[in-house]
Amino acid sequence: MTDFINAYLTPEKYAIELTLSEIVCDEKIDPDYVQHLIDKKSETPTKPIVVVKHPTKKIYAVLDGHHRFWAAKRVGAKTISAAVVDDYDGLLFELTKSGSLQPPPEFTKYIRVPIKLFVDYIAEFLKNP
Repeated sequence: MTDFINAYLTPEKYAIELTLSEIVCDEKIDPDYVQHLIDKKSETPTKPIVVVKHPTKKIYAVLDGHHRFWAAKRVGAKTISAAVVDDYDGLLFELTKSGSLQPPPEFTKYIRVPIKLFVDYIAEFLKNP
């Protein structure tokens, strides 16, 4: 386990395999972007999601990677790579589980996804101008 900043910046460094059945994730997602991730899965390695562990139970809530979680679930994956964030009092877990820290789907669809696609496009262009 680690703190949120390290888990978010370098999740692969702290990643472990978790079963999807141990993870709760709200559904405030853009289904089109989930499909985009499924379609791109073979081309691009998936970055680990970031989760917070319940302080007393073996259950985790997604902090970052909601779309990656639902894409994995939709294709029938049993496990997912995840960096686990410390949560000593359970507040972060409860806020995450309820979706309080997740932006509305419209924000994801019209702001986050277009920015992500643009950044991906520029990165690909810079590799092969």
